[in-house]
Amino acid sequence: MKTSTIRGFFQSIRNPVPSLLCVLILFSIHSCATVPTTNAQSQGNRLNTSQKQGGSENEELSLPAHLTKAEAVKFSPPAGMANLYIIRREAYLGCAFNIGIGLDGQQIGSLQTGSFLLKNISPGNHILSSFTQGETATKTFKASAGQNIFYDIKGDMGFFWMGTSIHKISDEDAKAAVRRCKRAIGI
Repeated sequence: MKTSTIRGFFQSIRNPVPSLLCVLILFSIHSCATVPTTNAQSQGNRLNTSQKQGGSENEELSLPAHLTKAEAVKFSPPAGMANLYIIRREAYLGCAFNIGIGLDGQQIGSLQTGSFLLKNISPGNHILSSFTQGETATKTFKASAGQNIFYDIKGDMGFFWMGTSIHKISDEDAKAAVRRCKRAIGI
């Protein structure tokens, strides 16, 4: 391309703000946030640390059996406990943002699109929260021993922020989503 053609192109742009805004929007939709997850290609007992700060491209660490995806898809809570599955299904909109997850006032992890957290919880009343830089959503629920509880977390896009919402989902839909998603490693 000739230099005069390039100069002419940039001179024809009178107001660069709309062009820059389009580039930023495309970048935010294309970029994806990451959290440490189990490796779906193996038996689910390896942590992919290339997503963690300082991890090398091929470095993997062994996980305890209770943290593996293989263990999670058994949908079998420990004796006297309940399983809480928090799922964030695949989505293009908002994939550049992680959503933080809290339980009873304590942060337990964060989710990127296409991932889930599993937390063993005691029976009783609990408060689930999801948060971004835009807002926090909460949901109160009661857990019983031996129960699997499933919530879907969605990112709600605003013009300059991303919010979040929490939705109860059926066991059948949730189990299918868990099988498709990567297991995020909680705090």
